[in-house]
Amino acid sequence: MSSKQHEDIPEIKAVSATSEEKSWIEYQRSESQGTLKRLEETAKYLSGLSSISLTIILGPNHDLFKTVQNTALLKTAMVSWLLSILFTLVVVFPFRYRYVSNSFPSIKGTHQKIARLKFIFLILGSVLYLTGISLVVYLYLLQGSKN
Repeated sequence: MSSKQHEDIPEIKAVSATSEEKSWIEYQRSESQGTLKRLEETAKYLSGLSSISLTIILGPNHDLFKTVQNTALLKTAMVSWLLSILFTLVVVFPFRYRYVSNSFPSIKGTHQKIARLKFIFLILGSVLYLTGISLVVYLYLLQGSKN
């Protein structure tokens, strides 16, 4: 390498991190590691909410469902609702993931893939829940205005 090229490279002197920077780095690490737990807790809450609200809607209102039971909207709502419970339960239960042990990049990459996949399932479960409950509310309002 010529001396001209050597002179063009800027020299950077390293300094140790301050206590504030170290605490932010630790905070970032703990937040990243806690992502899966937060996703799973949210999925538990949503699956419980979906199950309870489905039970409440279906339980005491058999007469209303008898009048609209053959509609495609009701079937779509029920399938959406049940799929939302399924997707949120998929988030809660762990999968088997492959990674190279003792390899930080492999473990970090696998963790990010898991978090992304669980986040996608949680979003799908949320959207399906909202779709199902919206359709059932629409049917209630539609049938309520006819009666």
